[in-house]
Amino acid sequence: MDPVITLVVVNYNARRWLERFFSSIKEQTIFERCELVLVDNTSTDGSAEICQEELKNWRNGRFLPSGGNFGYGEGCNIGAKAARGKYLYFLNLDVWLEPDCLEKLAEHAENSRAMVFSAMELAYDSQQFVRGSQGQGLPGFDFFGCTTASSDQENIENLIALGSFQFIRRDFFLQIGGFDRVFFVYGEELDLSWRVRIAGETIELVRGARVHHAAAGCSEPVSRTSEFRRFYANRNQLLTFLKNSNGPLLLLAFNFVFLMGLEAVAGAVLARNVTFIKMSFGEPLADCWRLRHYIREQRQIIAGYRRHGDAWLVRRYFRFEFGHWADIKRFLKWRIAIDKSKLPANHAQTGPKI
Repeated sequence: MDPVITLVVVNYNARRWLERFFSSIKEQTIFERCELVLVDNTSTDGSAEICQEELKNWRNGRFLPSGGNFGYGEGCNIGAKAARGKYLYFLNLDVWLEPDCLEKLAEHAENSRAMVFSAMELAYDSQQFVRGSQGQGLPGFDFFGCTTASSDQENIENLIALGSFQFIRRDFFLQIGGFDRVFFVYGEELDLSWRVRIAGETIELVRGARVHHAAAGCSEPVSRTSEFRRFYANRNQLLTFLKNSNGPLLLLAFNFVFLMGLEAVAGAVLARNVTFIKMSFGEPLADCWRLRHYIREQRQIIAGYRRHGDAWLVRRYFRFEFGHWADIKRFLKWRIAIDKSKLPANHAQTGPKI
């Protein structure tokens, strides 16, 4: 009998998180109805060998070496193609699930007409909700296209973007093309969420399902970023606008470029290095230009399953707020640090060729 759920996990040097992750999966109340497909992006810390050995003892466990480092999104696509479950649940290894998490997600999905679902996201070592989304996902976007935060008083039943990991019907995931293979890292979930809404489907929050994430609920006084992170985050957000908009929301790309410019100057001041402007502003723009033919192809594909246009999205999800206000406040208090994590010299060739 095929499993109901396939958990798709991408590993890249995540050795420190393996023990708790595997334990939490084995403790799931519907463990026997689940499959785990673990894709390894050529890890070098010994985690690949540990995962392969662990999954030998799982009836529904599969270890898939990707043969390279294709990033999170393409790694998930590889796992999804090998999956047998009706539902896919995409996870990082730096999570652990409460024992009834998968049961709650499956039960809700089987009684819903929606195709995509989100669990409540909490901090790794506590019951604290993820900062900015209250663990619920994200309810809208602002004038720059940045997602806006939810409040503790707000009940979100219909999301524009996930705050947690995607639990999605496998057939629907493949229908809309899966994750964008060129993103490599950062922003894949926003792009996928946008395409889900464009296709006329709903993203529902399952409050009874809880996942604890190491990157969630962080209360460190200083936020950290790098040239590597700013390049991919900024480029991928621009790609999201350029691919998915079919009208007035294309203006968000121009607004976001303006915001990128301000961020780049501020980052150069913090880093005391003008190359930050090139890597967080100039390179993302140049890469979007390099990908112009790919963007055009993707727009044609998306037009084939589009059910909702920009006007529909604006009416439901546009908010007169500023999604990066918390970052501005941290900058004014000098609570943002820029690490010296450089972009690979061959970043334009990273991942599958276009």
